[in-house]
Amino acid sequence: MLVHAQPSGTKPPLYFIHGITGIMPLGRFLAQSLGPDQPLYAINATGIDGRTIVENDEPTAKEMAHTYVEEILETHPSGPIFVGGMCAGGLVALEVARELHARGQTIGPVILADPPGMPQGLVPHNQTVNAQDPLVRSQLYQRVRGLLIDHSSDSYNDVPFSVGDEQQVHLATLAGIKALVASCRHIPEPFTGSAAAILSSQRAARFLHPEMPWSKLLAGEKMVHVLPYDHTELFRSGRHDFSRLLKSILDGGMDDGTTSEKPPQ
Repeated sequence: MLVHAQPSGTKPPLYFIHGITGIMPLGRFLAQSLGPDQPLYAINATGIDGRTIVENDEPTAKEMAHTYVEEILETHPSGPIFVGGMCAGGLVALEVARELHARGQTIGPVILADPPGMPQGLVPHNQTVNAQDPLVRSQLYQRVRGLLIDHSSDSYNDVPFSVGDEQQVHLATLAGIKALVASCRHIPEPFTGSAAAILSSQRAARFLHPEMPWSKLLAGEKMVHVLPYDHTELFRSGRHDFSRLLKSILDGGMDDGTTSEKPPQ
């Protein structure tokens, strides 16, 4: 579900993909922070507006990425773009960039906004847990609903559903569960294109550790920036520092060979 946060501007547009519960709440804030010349599109999970029922019970992360690629190409069929992802959405962003590159699109460094130190799909338990089990389903429902409502409590956040409409909140929660399950089951493959990570100090150590998965998953050129916040506060009290760093990446990221995925050696 693509939201036109800032559709005008002459710079290569940024398409920013939602986090693990299916919502990218900072569209309006980032549009204001990045300035009127930076086109920005927020990508929420399909159905997160609470107005439609998502037919696919358990979409995969690659299927979600394919849907987002189609939405991106509808608004920007040619020319260079940036793709970013919040938290676990960074892994979906890598899949989006991979498919766009295969279709001939020019991509700047994929922007990873504080991804988990251990991608959830690499945790064995996440591959075997039954998301349709009533107890598991209830726990997922309460977790996702609570996080979505929590996002709506901050005035600078955007939520695409009406918090006062119980049916919309319910359907948005179901869509958020699908996004969460897809993220937790996704087993990422090495990405040989360029990436730029903005990390909280809370997650930086695991991300940068040479024996953790990211050292192998990001096989191409990468830039890493660390900000002194925990994961939650990075997008709250630290959001101004985050947006300034994001702007510097966008302003300098379309040169020095960072535009495409390179074949494995």
